[in-house]
Amino acid sequence: MKYTLLASLLAAACTVQAAVPEVSPQAEQSAAQISSDPIMQKILKEAMSPEGQKWRFNTQMEITRIASPSRSEMRRQKEIMRRFVEEWGFTPEEVVTRLDGVLPGAGLQKVDGLPVYNACVRIPGTYASQKDAQSYKGQFPKVLLEGHIDTVNPPVLPPESSPYMPVKLQPSAQQLVKTPKELEALADELHFDEKGRIIEDENYRKAYKRYQDYESAQKEGAYRIYVPGYNDAMINTAAVMQMAYLMHKYGVKPVYDVWVCGTVGEEGKGNLAGMKQLYGYNQDTGKGNNALNFVANVGADSTSPKSGTVNYLGSYRFEIKYTEPAGLKIDAKGPSAMMAMSRAIERISNLKTPWDADKKAERTTYTVGVGSCEQAKPGERSQSCTLLVDMRSPTPGPLNDIRAKIEPVFQKAMDEENAKFGLKNTDPKAVKMELVWFGDRPAHQRKNYNDGVMQAYWQSAKTVGIDERKKLNERASSLNDNVPAAVGVPTVNINVGTNAGGGGGHAWYEWGIPGNGEDEGKRVYRMILMGLMNAGFNTSDGKVVQPLVGPVGNRTTEDIYK
Repeated sequence: MKYTLLASLLAAACTVQAAVPEVSPQAEQSAAQISSDPIMQKILKEAMSPEGQKWRFNTQMEITRIASPSRSEMRRQKEIMRRFVEEWGFTPEEVVTRLDGVLPGAGLQKVDGLPVYNACVRIPGTYASQKDAQSYKGQFPKVLLEGHIDTVNPPVLPPESSPYMPVKLQPSAQQLVKTPKELEALADELHFDEKGRIIEDENYRKAYKRYQDYESAQKEGAYRIYVPGYNDAMINTAAVMQMAYLMHKYGVKPVYDVWVCGTVGEEGKGNLAGMKQLYGYNQDTGKGNNALNFVANVGADSTSPKSGTVNYLGSYRFEIKYTEPAGLKIDAKGPSAMMAMSRAIERISNLKTPWDADKKAERTTYTVGVGSCEQAKPGERSQSCTLLVDMRSPTPGPLNDIRAKIEPVFQKAMDEENAKFGLKNTDPKAVKMELVWFGDRPAHQRKNYNDGVMQAYWQSAKTVGIDERKKLNERASSLNDNVPAAVGVPTVNINVGTNAGGGGGHAWYEWGIPGNGEDEGKRVYRMILMGLMNAGFNTSDGKVVQPLVGPVGNRTTEDIYK
């Protein structure tokens, strides 16, 4: 049997953008057949059960406390990969990532010169055994379900002697903590044994109660749970890990392989490293080879029920460093690193985009995020100053236009500062400039709202009875999905983890309160259903539900990168 795009999907590709996906009869039937299967109903029951709810919470707390700043996720990766084999039933061969960051078969291995510590496992499909199976250079089709494991805080990986972040508790009736010292002073916290397992003591019983909403939580004496990464994104990623566990436990047999991944590098200067490795995306060329042949992608990185991000805000980020000769006194005459940086900021602030003049134009914005100089020795000037500039747009054209205006400014600022003192840039006394880091989150505006992923997103909500919408939210956001979307692989990002309340995103005081666990269980099940609608499914009675997407994924280059 050949697994090709459904005729209705091909026809839909020619339609204009619509706020509501057109769901084909085949997609409706796919959702119904898969969801009614006895194996799937067992998965739904366990995901919604008190035991399933506690599995997610305990896993979330045990893994979130492991400090995992972007590009230093190796400890969290190691624990997840250990659990895959030792606790969740997978064979070592089904764990497709390695502790050294190598991903066999990927079209790119390192990002920004650093290893990539993804944690991925494979739910084997049956497609490769078919006589007429199609592949891309030997790679059979895969559907990816993912949530990221890196966090903003702590910004630097702590020493091995103290790898854990405390999980502090505070009555929600009290005001939020205002300083790190206030947080540290909270007496109550969750406790863990020597193996890293949560201890279900009195503090656990205070923390682990689920509430419908924040108002109910406050009335009923809920406790805030403070730990970086609670919401962004371990409440979702723990749920994604449960998807892998449940599919393996109940012997789900997709048609295409399903990969379930804890990805890395989503936050800050992580530069979407995990997804760039998975999709072979090289920011120097702005292209991706999709060497592993992913055909569909579903991500979980939202705490807002009914969310569904379908368009992706692109950005370019520059970190520029200006340096002057060492040891100059405060009153020394000569070009200054600080002044070169200031000149760059002034020039950038005077630039305009079409959106500045006309708010009906595409929204293209930029900011000088941080300007900082290193601590100077007493009586001396600071030797170096660093400038972080971020520019954003929903589509590549305007983003490239503003980059073309801003990028030359860095050089011009240095030229002007040196020229003020009659110096050429090659002079030993001149200010020098260095590009320390460049980040690329590719922009993508969806042209087809009726692809297989969109149909699965729309229909699964109706089938499961959770998070139904009247129309899509077409506003662009910046997420892991930027990469597959730019490579041409259909993707959507949804909410799974369910809070009654939460806040402090990207801050040292990030917190949350567990929400409706049964709804969370339905969301876990819905994401599994979305993946299987695109991957296809072998039913318990021997029938085959055909995949909603074809077996060869899109790509924007066939070049393989190191």
